[in-house]
Amino acid sequence: MTLRKLTVGEVLAGLAGLAAIALLFGPWFGGDSGWSSMTVVLVLVVITALLGIALLVTTAYQRSQAYPVAAEVFAFAIGSVTVVILLVELAVRDEPGWAAWAGLAAILGVAAGSWVALRAAARP
Repeated sequence: MTLRKLTVGEVLAGLAGLAAIALLFGPWFGGDSGWSSMTVVLVLVVITALLGIALLVTTAYQRSQAYPVAAEVFAFAIGSVTVVILLVELAVRDEPGWAAWAGLAAILGVAAGSWVALRAAARP
């Protein structure tokens, strides 16, 4: 494990992924937790959060750049789609709770962190 090769983007994506998983236990819509108040969006939120965590872990533990770069690309692509879908869900659904807005910020953190990590990997 080498923590020196971690960039700000990878740390941001990993911590935001952990926060997104933790926020699913808070009130999202109508006072219910994220686990019980969402269906398809829940799957996207969990996948995005796990990709953010995977980005942090693969960068810290892999010697090769293949797995971290793949995690960066997938985390950014799926994270961006999840942010848009979650924004629509927040606009349409009744009574979004504080955890829904914080979850949106966490998913945005995963997408932004993976984008920053991609930019850092592209520079020589």
